[in-house]
Amino acid sequence: MGVNDVSIIGVGKDTYNDDLPGMVDGRILPWVEDSEADGYPVWTDYDAVQRSTYFFNRDGELVNSFNITPYLPDDPDDYSYLINYILDLRAENGPAIFRVPEDTLSIQGAIEWADDGDIILISPGTYRERIDFLDKNITVAALFFSEFDPLFIGETVLDGDTAGTVVTIADGQDQSAILLGLTIENGYAEQTGGGVLIDHADPTLDRNIIQNNHAGSCGGEGGGIAILNESYPYLFGNQIFNNNVTGMCDCICYFGGGIYVDSTSWPIVGGSLTLGNAFYNNYADFGMELFRQPPADTVNWVPLFAHHNQFEICPPDFPEDIFPKNGWDLENCHTLEIGSDPPAIPERNLLHQNYPNPFNPKTRFKVSLHNDTEVVLKVFDIQGRTVEVIFNGQLNSGSHYFHWNAKNHSTGLYFIHLWSAENEQTRKAIFVK
Repeated sequence: MGVNDVSIIGVGKDTYNDDLPGMVDGRILPWVEDSEADGYPVWTDYDAVQRSTYFFNRDGELVNSFNITPYLPDDPDDYSYLINYILDLRAENGPAIFRVPEDTLSIQGAIEWADDGDIILISPGTYRERIDFLDKNITVAALFFSEFDPLFIGETVLDGDTAGTVVTIADGQDQSAILLGLTIENGYAEQTGGGVLIDHADPTLDRNIIQNNHAGSCGGEGGGIAILNESYPYLFGNQIFNNNVTGMCDCICYFGGGIYVDSTSWPIVGGSLTLGNAFYNNYADFGMELFRQPPADTVNWVPLFAHHNQFEICPPDFPEDIFPKNGWDLENCHTLEIGSDPPAIPERNLLHQNYPNPFNPKTRFKVSLHNDTEVVLKVFDIQGRTVEVIFNGQLNSGSHYFHWNAKNHSTGLYFIHLWSAENEQTRKAIFVK
């Protein structure tokens, strides 16, 4: 969502004013004092008070206002409400938002509804389908990029079920066609592009996990990603691993386990510490991580820009890992230490918000534990009565997932409660039949 989509004007505490110079930019106004200052209007027409927040449409007309004080930035319900409210406002007089599975069960169905500039937000879960962007410049993104809990990263899975290429972007799209935050897995292509096929298109692939995809029968290219026919995509912050190009023929004809690029295409792969991609455990005859098809004339050949990417060995091996050596500019590569870091341990025991919420009839939630401990997980109704004990026992430190099926209970508000010797936490869950 761009800064020009919805204008938010706030009137806040005076202590912020020292940081404000230069922040006025078109429709976007910073926090300002309750009294008039040079260059700032006074919102007397709206009875502005401190902590008031105002929403305006693109025509500068007031849509809504409220005091933001009761809303807590670390409360998942509050955060989700505000984000979705902004998205809904954005959709009223601009590009639309389609939510999967709330608006449609199928990602491809949402793509067929969408127009250029629209956003498709996908809730965490596994979706067994393959998608085609058709001829549209749209954003297909995991919901965690507009949700409170970053632990949803990697939990929005697009599973090709070995029935074909998982994601196809092949009809002239530009960089505003965005694939963001998804796990792309179990794709199969008999020849080219098991996970993602980019053909005569220039999309942006941002922070996806591309894993366990296959290309090849008797020869093949691009187990994870194949980039063909004058394509100029951007690839930023992706993890590309465990993809392969193999087949039944006894030949050296399997290329680009991670990424395959033909001789006419010019992707940008990485670029900085924050934009670099990670490559490991991909397999092919040549270019197990990266393969570029040489043109007929390589005298004036310019290497592809691929700075700050991560490999198991830096610099990677030629021609096994990278092919050809002069086809890639791998400056400032980094060594990726697979499996060396232990799982992140929270500083305290946490009960994360259930998802989906509201739900019918199943929901799931995560418990993150600081240390090995006894825990009790219960569900209470609004009267404070225990309706179900989900777990009672010892758990190791780290993350644990639980599910609750409320099909035998009445519609209404419930409370999921975590008890441990260290602390207690409660989350609200809404069951709607």
